[in-house]
Amino acid sequence: MRFCLLLLFFSCWYSGVSQEIKKKYLGVYSGEIPSYALELGEEVYQVQSAPIEIRLSSEGMLVEKISSKELKGTYQLIKEDKNGIYFEAKLDGQFIPENYVLYKKDKRLERKGIYPQPDVFLKKI
Repeated sequence: MRFCLLLLFFSCWYSGVSQEIKKKYLGVYSGEIPSYALELGEEVYQVQSAPIEIRLSSEGMLVEKISSKELKGTYQLIKEDKNGIYFEAKLDGQFIPENYVLYKKDKRLERKGIYPQPDVFLKKI
């Protein structure tokens, strides 16, 4: 009996702790990654700007499309306050997770670029 009660407590606690992004913030966000310089040893390469599109869907799924390359993955909420929602995305084939901030007031998504990529702001379509 104690085991069942303990199991019920943890299952209710876990469902209360797990968060999802509200439906009004889900959708497609679009923007452009500005050009930047990539230094590899003594050589410097200029990377051209590229369009970026991020699709947030329910159940913690995310699709990131940069130019013609599309990556799918999952996201997990880190923190939510009155101004924004902070979450982390783990994309298939990438070892380093990407960080995002969704600003609630103007429905704007900020993608924190992995060095040397610059940060980029995306607007909801």
